[in-house]
Amino acid sequence: MAASKPGFVVVKSIERADASLVEQFRGLAAANISDVQGKQNTFDARIKPIYSPMPPLCGTAITVKARPGDNLMATKAIHMAQPGDVIVIAGGFDMNLSVWGGVMSAMARARGVAGVVTDGLVRDVAETRASGLPVFSIGLTPTGPTKESAGQINVPIACGGVIVNPGDIIVGDEDGVVVVRKDEAQDVLQRTRDRSEVERVWFEQIARGETILEDSDNDLRARGALIID
Repeated sequence: MAASKPGFVVVKSIERADASLVEQFRGLAAANISDVQGKQNTFDARIKPIYSPMPPLCGTAITVKARPGDNLMATKAIHMAQPGDVIVIAGGFDMNLSVWGGVMSAMARARGVAGVVTDGLVRDVAETRASGLPVFSIGLTPTGPTKESAGQINVPIACGGVIVNPGDIIVGDEDGVVVVRKDEAQDVLQRTRDRSEVERVWFEQIARGETILEDSDNDLRARGALIID
């Protein structure tokens, strides 16, 4: 057997967040999850849904790191994925080659993959839309990937300006994508539910014609504003 190459690693067994806990994040707004995490763990704003409307994204991360524009490791991740996994690909914001395409979307969907997030480019929007797979990326290109580079699967990666660990929870919607650390998920879940309830009350107040939030003179004075009548 040939000697392994440095930086060429595939980790097959990972600890995922509990499936019942992950499911409780389904339907929660990415914006609220971002808020309760101090506006951290939020992917770069350039990472957006590649088609619309797109189903909400919720699942546990399989992480992929390879040379930008190469999809060898992402393809391997499809075959390793369990139902409910989200494949997160560190693409390095490369603007030359795609790292994902329509055939990959069809394969991933058939294996129960919950979605894909990458800070690289993708292609074949029509085929991905037809598969129903949620895919978030920084943009589109018709240019295909290479399939020859060493890389890593299921190690901590930097993608879209955030650190993603294998098994973390990924949530995405029309606003963008957030990651929830699996060891913080229970606390984040409760805080997000609390935040959602606060906003529900705000919208009820607005519907009654009430103004809300910190807009009174006293509120502004407390922040250091000079109020002139």
